[in-house]
Amino acid sequence: MSAAAVISIRRKRLVNRFRQAGATDPEHAITPEAIGERPSWIFNQMVEHGVFLPALNGRFYVDDQAAIEFLRQRRKRGLLIAGILLLLFLLLWAFGTLVR
Repeated sequence: MSAAAVISIRRKRLVNRFRQAGATDPEHAITPEAIGERPSWIFNQMVEHGVFLPALNGRFYVDDQAAIEFLRQRRKRGLLIAGILLLLFLLLWAFGTLVR
């Protein structure tokens, strides 16, 4: 499994765990440790993008709309990169067959 796929799965898992714990507003905010997660660069990146919003005492809650948009943008970016790489591969393959 590629690193990009692992990161994508981790992002979705984080969002789902916060949702399942009911941490969807400041009153129900939790720490990542409460759901068996440790703060990581993936979590911090999602905080920077407003997916997880800070509450009191190091607790966070998920902003559902921001999470949906963030995951959609990342998926779109991944597909764009995959498409560019596929196009590049096809161009190199075509060029290689023409040179022979």
